[in-house]
Amino acid sequence: MTTTDDAQQRVQVQELGGALLKLSSTDATAATLLTKLFQVVAEEAARTPRFAKALATAFVVAPAEGGEQVAVVAPPKAPARKRAPAAKKVAREPGLFDPFVVLRDSGEDALAQKLSELTLDQLRDIIAEQEIDTRRETGRKRSPEVIAVWTVDRVKALASKGSVFR
Repeated sequence: MTTTDDAQQRVQVQELGGALLKLSSTDATAATLLTKLFQVVAEEAARTPRFAKALATAFVVAPAEGGEQVAVVAPPKAPARKRAPAAKKVAREPGLFDPFVVLRDSGEDALAQKLSELTLDQLRDIIAEQEIDTRRETGRKRSPEVIAVWTVDRVKALASKGSVFR
């Protein structure tokens, strides 16, 4: 800050002090409240550059009559555009049966037969409940037959995972 800026700052602080003293003669509570408010705001602005910048952008200093500068409330910014809400996850029903149990008890052919009788949503319910599709491969598939075959292969692979160590 230059010396002229310092001098202007001192004049503004003295004017503020005079205004607060004048207010104090009519309403001491309001004067005390405003004094403490300005003190807290000034201390925080001195301590936090981000807050000081936010204050500076909230007010625009405009020249007034007589060459002095007056702080005016800045026009409000255009509201930030909100992001579109994320697509809601589909609440899935519980699967009709556990494919791992069917594979273990009845075998691969029985599992393929039971899966082929289901609708696309019922297949997706089983896949979601068992968390079989960790790479989201079935999202692109639309045919129940294709998903049923994929499910059999995936259940077989997961059921035998680690069997080399047995």
